[in-house]
Amino acid sequence: MRRVLLVLSAAMMFAGVVHTPAAADPGGWQRALDDIVAGGAAGVQAHVETPAGPWDGTAGVVRLGGGEPIPAGARFRIGSITKTFTATALLQLVGEGRIGLDDGVAGWLPEYGFDPRITVRTVLAQTSGLPDYLNGGSGYAPLVGDSLGDIRRTWQPSEFVHWATDKPLEFAPGSAWAYSNTNYIVAGMLIEKASWLPYHVNIYTRITLPLLMLSTGVPQTFDRVLGPHAHGYYDYGGGLLDVTDQNPSYVWAAGGIVSSTRDLSTFFAGLLGGRLLAPHLLAEMRAFRHVNDTYDYGLGLYEFRLGDGCVGQGHTGYVNGFGSRALRSPDGRYSISLSITDAAGDFSGPVRRLVESVMCRS
Repeated sequence: MRRVLLVLSAAMMFAGVVHTPAAADPGGWQRALDDIVAGGAAGVQAHVETPAGPWDGTAGVVRLGGGEPIPAGARFRIGSITKTFTATALLQLVGEGRIGLDDGVAGWLPEYGFDPRITVRTVLAQTSGLPDYLNGGSGYAPLVGDSLGDIRRTWQPSEFVHWATDKPLEFAPGSAWAYSNTNYIVAGMLIEKASWLPYHVNIYTRITLPLLMLSTGVPQTFDRVLGPHAHGYYDYGGGLLDVTDQNPSYVWAAGGIVSSTRDLSTFFAGLLGGRLLAPHLLAEMRAFRHVNDTYDYGLGLYEFRLGDGCVGQGHTGYVNGFGSRALRSPDGRYSISLSITDAAGDFSGPVRRLVESVMCRS
């Protein structure tokens, strides 16, 4: 499916606030944003932080066919970057002694018939073997189809988990790695079970409010993006459609958060800087497993190998119409948060050049 290819391409490559650039553009970052739009994106926005200060840039338009530029600070659907928020909240509960990393998921959610070898750790590490309800695999179609109707209806997390546990595991838990959105639906359910509070309340009280991330929301089933935002587009086979309005229940704890580039930078600075997790839990999150030549994966966190031997830690995201990524250098000196409102084309090259021009500075 197209959403899978765009996630992998990205891996290579509510009051709204308007921010004024505070640093120069030594890496030609604005030119790179313009190249992304020239490659087919409807619009793009970026927030960069270096020792010289922050920089914000945008290119493209709010709507295809219109002339309104994207305002800095606009909100967007962050897709799978949500997984890092989910992993953080669940690890906080581990730190509070409410749930254990090596607890069996079956003991917490007995009604689903989980394999007893599946643990909280294997869910967060994408090593559980649970099939992916969103992208399918191993000869079966996904539960959520690649259609406008499926991303606009209201789904229940239990539907995704029942779909997955009714099928054989992709591999023995812990023996391999495979990206599955089902894992993070399970993680969201574990957060609710261990905390006795809804998932969105955990994200607000544990992450966004302590870090004053005022442009970040967990809309649950609300289908609009409130405040300043650009429109995303998707082609289901009959031409581009505006898919900005979509029901985030189809991705929930795996991809449903709305945020801004600056808020994502704040989140990863707080997380990787030790403000959200105790040192031993942050070390667990950063215990990266080798996946391929491009990236390793920890607990809800990627480490990407970039050019010139540099690395960036963070996550990428995609839901129909919206691609995103947020990376920070291990020493915290360099970071980039990026949102692309999708249209059509291949802009992976300029995305990669932009990321490396920020992250791989001497």
